[in-house]
Amino acid sequence: MKHLFLLLTLLAFYSPAAAQARLKTQVSNSFYFRHWAEVQPYAGKPYRLSARMKVEAPAGDSADANAFVVLFDKNKKYLSSSKLGQMRAKRRDGQWRNFAFTGTLPTTAARLTVNAYVYLNGTFGYDNFKLEAEVSKGQWQAVPLLNGDFEATRADSANGFPNGWRPLYYNDAFRYRTVAEASGNHYLEIIGQGVVNYGRNPAAGHTVALNGIKLYYETYGQGEPLLLLHGNGQSISAFNGQIPELAKHYQVIAVDTRAQGQSTNGKQTLTYDLFADDMSALLKALNIPAAHVVGWSDGGNTGLSLALRHPQQVKKLVTMGANLWADTLAVTPATLKEVRQGKLLTTALYPFNKQARQARPLTVLLLDYPRMKATDLAGIAAPTLVLAGQHDLIQDAHTRLIAASLPRGQVHIFPGLSHYAPREDPAAFNAAVLAFLGRP
Repeated sequence: MKHLFLLLTLLAFYSPAAAQARLKTQVSNSFYFRHWAEVQPYAGKPYRLSARMKVEAPAGDSADANAFVVLFDKNKKYLSSSKLGQMRAKRRDGQWRNFAFTGTLPTTAARLTVNAYVYLNGTFGYDNFKLEAEVSKGQWQAVPLLNGDFEATRADSANGFPNGWRPLYYNDAFRYRTVAEASGNHYLEIIGQGVVNYGRNPAAGHTVALNGIKLYYETYGQGEPLLLLHGNGQSISAFNGQIPELAKHYQVIAVDTRAQGQSTNGKQTLTYDLFADDMSALLKALNIPAAHVVGWSDGGNTGLSLALRHPQQVKKLVTMGANLWADTLAVTPATLKEVRQGKLLTTALYPFNKQARQARPLTVLLLDYPRMKATDLAGIAAPTLVLAGQHDLIQDAHTRLIAASLPRGQVHIFPGLSHYAPREDPAAFNAAVLAFLGRP
């Protein structure tokens, strides 16, 4: 269903204690860390965040460093966030530069999280984070931000990160430490090495013309072919946590579905049947008679359609968070309400906003499709594993209906996880997929 990962990531920054308890190692092209400050005494007033940052990376690379804020009320409800890119260090010459932005605290604001992340390979520096509020006209007062200047060099014992700061997750491609300059000043250094930019990796990327569009895909590993299909509004990068592990066992063909990622769009109405026909054409273009298919959300819907329309091309099928139709029997009422609101918003902005023009067909797709019946699934001969999270956007009864309606279907529910299980617990998701595909 609708791609909510960015918002979920922002919300995950809220509680240091809760996030700390859930820290896991993930594969990503970025490394996130954050801090927080109590701002209720300054609610309704202007605020500003400043810091200095530097990036040292090859001139032709896309590495950068970023910082932004997210605001919550006293009940931990998300209020707003600053615009991404206002504090972005993208010059890669290793020189320190100062960055700042201003905003206004909502009248119900209680906590502000300072969030930062680095992207791709390079050496990144952060220092002198300072949060201020305008308590009267022209008079700015510092808002306490523990160790915003990294001078408290003691590391947090739980994660090795500088005191007061927390990573969102561990990432083996990134190392971090507190560095002392010759002047005695300390700053945070993060080094990214061996980061693969899945979804934008020229070494693995290919484009093929088919069905009136240009379809972008990347290939990794060797062995039996495995077609990897992402969700609505996502791209190949959604599978950062899956590609490295799956590629140890299979030839992974990760695809940007039409109108998403780096794939183009034609004039046809977007449907899962159309996506399935694209995948069929791709396998033919690659001279692959049949492949295993792993699809998440919209990718799972496409996998079901592919197995129905082109059964000879699907060896085994894995779906994660798939649905047969779009109503409150299939998805949660809150999800359906959100998608409908998204349609209204993108329709209103359509004449003026490029992003809205790109997003609206994908939002309409979520409301109008798929249009399958449970009885249709009797036509799927491929062994199929139906996955979902315990707290999925897809109703539990609907997930179980899909599995029960398949001639060779089985179901697995990930305890404690949601629709975003592939990101929340990549190891559990990968293990389930590999165990199923590895059975005779």
